[in-house]
Amino acid sequence: MENQDLKGFILAILIIGLTLVFGIYLADTMHTNFLLPTAVTAVNETVTASTAGTGMAASLLADGSCGTITAVYNATANIAILAGNYTQTNCVLVNTTSEFLNAWLVSYPYTFSNETDSSTASGSLVTSLSGGSSWITILIVVGFAVIVLGMLSEGLGNAARGVGGMAPQYTY
Repeated sequence: MENQDLKGFILAILIIGLTLVFGIYLADTMHTNFLLPTAVTAVNETVTASTAGTGMAASLLADGSCGTITAVYNATANIAILAGNYTQTNCVLVNTTSEFLNAWLVSYPYTFSNETDSSTASGSLVTSLSGGSSWITILIVVGFAVIVLGMLSEGLGNAARGVGGMAPQYTY
């Protein structure tokens, strides 16, 4: 009878674990699907371009993707900087010359994935469940302790009674 209870407990832990993993996967998928693709144009974004490259603001957004730069001006003199003086790849602006070392005003279109109320809620759920809630950890440790102690007590009890080919070593 005790063995059946142990099997039921193990099965219950397995079902709870699988349900939790499935729920996290489902909520993560919902978070991604609820993001709203958004197209915007940056006008006169201040960027200090360098020969090593400088990330533009769109690079910091979720799924940020920059389009072709439409205009670049020297921020102090408001003089147009021609396209031969810079390159832009993956939202990183590189000054290809040693000229125009001060701040630039850059205009370009970009797209990104905007959060919605639904995506924020499902993302928060994933974060809270996958963060390793302490109560789940406690339940798992206690569950395994019950399993191990149950197996030990059953084995020691059988040994004391001489069940399963084990002869008792002591007489009571």
